Parts: sequence; C-alpha cells; structure tokens
Amino acid sequence: MTPARDLRLLAPAAAVWGTTIVGLLAVSAIRVLVIVCVAALVGLSGAVRAGLVSWRAVGIVVLVLGMAGTAGTALSFRVAAIQQFPLHDERGKTTVTVRVVDDPVPLRPAASGRSRIRVDVVAIGERSVSAAGAHLLGATSDWAQMVPGQRARVLVRVRPPPEHTMLVASLTAVGTPTLVGEPPAHQRVAAHIRDRLRTLSARALSSPESGLLPGLVLGDISGLDDEVRDDFRDAGLSHLTAVSGSNFAIVCGAALVLLALLGCPRRLLPILGLLVIVGFVILVRPSPSVLRAAMMGSVGLLAMLSRRRSQALPALGTAVIVGLLWWPELALAPGFALSVAATAGIVLWGPAIRDWLWHYRIPTGVAEVLAMAIAAQLVTAPIIALISGRFSIVAIAANILVVPVVGVISIVGTVLAIIGSVGTSGGFGWVVAELLARLLGPALWWMVTCARVLGGWAWASIPVPDGVVGAAVVGGATLVVGLWARSRMSAHRFGPEQA
Repeated sequence: MTPARDLRLLAPAAAVWGTTIVGLLAVSAIRVLVIVCVAALVGLSGAVRAGLVSWRAVGIVVLVLGMAGTAGTALSFRVAAIQQFPLHDERGKTTVTVRVVDDPVPLRPAASGRSRIRVDVVAIGERSVSAAGAHLLGATSDWAQMVPGQRARVLVRVRPPPEHTMLVASLTAVGTPTLVGEPPAHQRVAAHIRDRLRTLSARALSSPESGLLPGLVLGDISGLDDEVRDDFRDAGLSHLTAVSGSNFAIVCGAALVLLALLGCPRRLLPILGLLVIVGFVILVRPSPSVLRAAMMGSVGLLAMLSRRRSQALPALGTAVIVGLLWWPELALAPGFALSVAATAGIVLWGPAIRDWLWHYRIPTGVAEVLAMAIAAQLVTAPIIALISGRFSIVAIAANILVVPVVGVISIVGTVLAIIGSVGTSGGFGWVVAELLARLLGPALWWMVTCARVLGGWAWASIPVPDGVVGAAVVGGATLVVGLWARSRMSAHRFGPEQA
C-alpha cells in the first residue's frame, strides 16, 4: 500500500519562496507585505476569540501567513543591513580586504583573461567591517590559484551591485592582490585533493576524459573542453558536471552502506551521514550551488534512511524554508528551482514510474534508477524552457543511457581522489589512485560518446518561446504525456485483476 503523502509544509514553503521573490524583485514591497500578514493574523485572532471560526479551521492559513511574515521580516532586516554597508553607496577606487568564497569563474571568451569571483568584504582600508558579499572581477592569472577562505588585500573600483541580489557592491580589481595569511586548514586539504585529482586524471586518461573526471566527481570543470561542455548541455547532461543533490545522495549513501556493513548502529547513521555531507561540501567548495545540492542530497538521504517514505516531502519543505531564510538569493536561482522540482518529482512520481517499469519485468535496481531519471527530467523540462527557451528531445534518453555509470564514477572517483592525495607523488596511494582512474576510462568514454552523439544532432534540442510562454507550452505537453502515462499505468495495474 502506498503511504500517504504529507503535504503540510507545502503551503508554508511556497509562502516563504513567494515572499522572498517579491522582496528581491521589489524591495519597497517587503514592509507592505509584512504589514498585510500581521494585520491578517490579528484579524484571524479576533475572529477566533469572537467564536466566528476555530483555530483548527484557520490553522494552515495562520501558518502560511506566519511564515510569509517571518520571511519578509528577515529579508527586510538583511536589506537594511546591506543598504547601510559602507561600500553600498560608495563609488570610485578604494582598498579592501576580501575573503574568497568560491572558485574563480573564467569569463568567456577565455582569451579575455578575466574571471568573476564571489567574495566577502571583511575590511575597507584599515577598518574591519562585518563580512558582506560582493562580486569581484579580476585577472585570471592573479586569482586562479586562490582557494575559499583565502584573504587578499587589493585596490578595487566600486560599482553598484547587480539587481535583485543580496550583494553590497560589484568590485573590479585595479591592482594586484596581496595575500593576507593562509586559508583555513580544511580548505588547504581540499585544494590539495582537487589538485591531485586533476594531475592523476591527466596522467591516467586521455582528453577529453581527463577533464571530465574532476567535473563529475568534484564539480571542477576547469579542464573540460568547451566542445564537450556544449555536447553535455545539448544532450541534457550538463547537470552531471556540476555537483548536484544526486552526487551527495550517491556518495553519502555509499558511505553509509559501508558503515552499515561494518556493523554501525542504525540510529547513528543519520548523524554520520550529516558528517559525510559536511565533509563533501568542504571538498567540493561551499558555494551557493553546492549548499543547495547538499540540502537536496540530505532530503534524498533522509528518504533512503527513513522507514516512512512520506517523511521525504516534509524534509523537502523544511530544506526549502531553511535554505531561503538563510540564503534569500536562492529564490531567484534557476538551479534551486531545478533541484527542488527534481527532488519533488522523484518523491511524488518516482514510485509510480518504478512500479510501471516493474510491470515490464525491469529489475528492481535498474527500475529505481530509471524512475528517478525519468521523473526528474519530466518535471524540470518546463523550468529549463523558461530559463533557456529550449526543450531537449534527447535529455531523458541521454540520462537513462548514462545512469549505469554515473554512480560508479561518483563513488570510485571520490575514493581515488582521497587515496591519491595521501603520501607523495608516485607513492603507493598515487599508484592505486591512478589504477582506479584508468579503470574508469571506459565509463567516462561512454558518457562522452553519449553526449557527443545525442547532443550533436541538430534536433537534439528545439527552440520554444522563452519565458512564461515556453514554460507553459512545455509544461502542458508534459502534463498531457504524464496523464497518458498515468492512464496506461492504471490500466496495467488494474486490468489483469478485473479480467
């Protein structure tokens, strides 16, 4: 019997998300929204005291208004703090000390030699300030080797921040940065592991597989060819070269299975799973996209460990609420919407698709993986159309074809990255890691070939109207296909019994 779906946190999560979007798009509307929520709560309280309605009848409305008001209040405080930050209204040149938050992203074309870096401003001149986020443009040669947590002092030109963000300024480096101290020890270890993986991949594999392995394992696409990157995008596989919730679920799930086989008590597995997730976040960089993926991976992990599948949806709702309250910019991030939609699709429709595949005698393990890939692709297609104005014809087929090797590459790649970082170059750990990398060669070749063949077709992705119209067209087509498939599943499920 299919367990009941717990949808209680769906409306509060949607309220927080909607309030945050309104606040980011129209800052002046935040206070009005909060006042309306408070007034509505007061009115409902009066109605309850007057005996007109009961708390039970208005419970969900009170919860939604309360969460919307909380989100709006928290966002208004953060906006006020940003507007009062010393750099917010400053223009011209000044010297700042920044803390690198994420890896530099080279701007295209690569010949420009410029990169964009997410930083926190921690000092202006000689005066320390509370850390505040900013974008910094600088020469790739000056910033490429910096790791998260590294501080640098540099002369910058200050410009207004991008709209609809929680940044205090856009900075352009005018001078050469001067390093201040060293990054934290855990970030130095993570940088060492990433560097070793790149070196091992280059030694053990030929191009383009050598540039693909670090991207699949740690989201490091610095060595990935532009042509391969375009093939992955056209084939609907680009999400594999960025650390996603599936990476966390696969790697952390494998670690927990190993711990369980070693006799670890089940009650400790959630705690150990959380520690594994934290360690993986440090390894692949604590950027917004990685933290988003960690949240979604945690939801998947909870669904796997829980004896009740119905707990997955409340976990997803909680992840959305906490994530948006902590990092409001996620509300407008396409990747966040894609992650939430994919996770919800897997939880809601994955079991039905799996059961349908069982009807055709697909093995259990294969059916589970195929069901996740199909559900995720179907629910994310309208969002992709909204963002890019394109609909991938081959995305579902491409993801199904690479499913058998994704888990193997993620698990074995993570293991070889850790083993290869131990000891000196050419030592025992290095040799074992290089051997493992060579063993992954055929799996990587298969992924590159699938992307090249499917993504290389002129009709692999077709243009659709961009924006809301495109999303509506693709969403309507997806709904029609889904309803047809659901009727077919019902016919297969109940037809033999009625016969």
